[in-house]
This record gives sequence, structure tokens and C-alpha cells, in this order.
Amino acid sequence: MANQPNTLYTTMAPCGCFDSFKNQEVDFLKEYAYWFLALNWEQGFLGRSILFLKAHKMDEVEVTDSEALEKHQIYCQWRNAITKAFNPDKINQAQLGNEEFLHKGLIHWHFVPRYRRHITFAGASFQSDDAESQKVIYSDIHKRIVYPVEVRQKIKEKFLKYLT
Repeated sequence: MANQPNTLYTTMAPCGCFDSFKNQEVDFLKEYAYWFLALNWEQGFLGRSILFLKAHKMDEVEVTDSEALEKHQIYCQWRNAITKAFNPDKINQAQLGNEEFLHKGLIHWHFVPRYRRHITFAGASFQSDDAESQKVIYSDIHKRIVYPVEVRQKIKEKFLKYLT
């Protein structure tokens, strides 16, 4: 990892595609050959992460076999680490491109741990999939909570204990 992870995003996308991501030095987790792994600054679900492809590609058909294989390997490492750190009940993955103003449509994956129980960590409460929340349509949720840097730093520290 470089001394200033903030510069990794500039190296990855000199076009400025990821400049809008906040507190990159806190949220950056690990650099791989083809990808960068970061915490999502909108945690919502504890341990929510984003995997960014370094190459400037906008469609899955452009991803090479090597990039796809590494993505799978990273997901397996991430899944193992998140399980040991926070024990989610299930995992959702999504490749979305709906907020192009943030990333210019570049390929990235959302890894979202889901919890069927009330979950707190570092003095903060996180979203869970209980009977009440399951009645809510996800697209109707308008509160996007950006957790404090101090909370995200503690999430990162616990998560990195288990990331190989």
C-alpha cells in the first residue's frame, strides 16, 4: 500500500472518475493487481465495501479473464474476512452504474453484508434485515448515512485483521 492511498485513486483514474469519494485515506483497504478494495463511506450495512477495477472500462464484456479471476479471488478473501470480523447472515453483490456522476460509469462491485439481527459496532447502529425493515422497498430509502470517519476507521481496523 502506498504512503498516501489518496493518490492511488488518481493513479487508477487520472480522469478524476473517483475524485468525489470522501476520506479515501480512511476507506481504502487494499490494492490488488487489477482492483482496489475500499469501504463504502455510506456504511448502512456494517462492512459494506466497493471493489473498483483499475482499468478504465465501462462494461463487463471488457473485463479480461485475469481481471475476472482476480475479482473472484478478492471476493473470497473479502467474504472470509467479513465473516470473521462481523459474521453477517448473508451477502449481496451488485455491479451498478447508476451514479455516473460519482464514477463516470466505470466498473465496480458493491459487496453488502446483510444482518438479520440488530447490529452495533463502535457505538454505532447499522441497518438490519428484521421483519420491519423487510417491509421497506430498498429504492424508497432516502436516508443515506455517512458514518463518521472514526467509526469507519474502527471498521477498517477490525476488517483488516482478517483480510489475507
